[in-house]
Amino acid sequence: MKQFQVISKPNCDKCEQLKDWLKEQEIKFDEWSLAEDDVKKKLLDDEKFIQRFCDIDGCMVYTPVMRLEESGEYYFKELWGVSGLRKDFISKLLEL
Repeated sequence: MKQFQVISKPNCDKCEQLKDWLKEQEIKFDEWSLAEDDVKKKLLDDEKFIQRFCDIDGCMVYTPVMRLEESGEYYFKELWGVSGLRKDFISKLLEL
């Protein structure tokens, strides 16, 4: 299984749904909260984050976001479909 982080923010229902599902599956993850200044700094120092979420007007992050440790790639819109959390996609992404 790949190591990853869940980037979340307070009062985010989808963040809670993702984290709850991961916990139910007994999948360990690191949580990075956008409420913490050190997390914001870490993300703004990451070129892949800047490329994915920022433009000339600033940065826009829709949570939750998953960041794969090994590749540094970020996933957010891929995590959800019209029927809810894409559990099969996440399982494949994490090589479960």
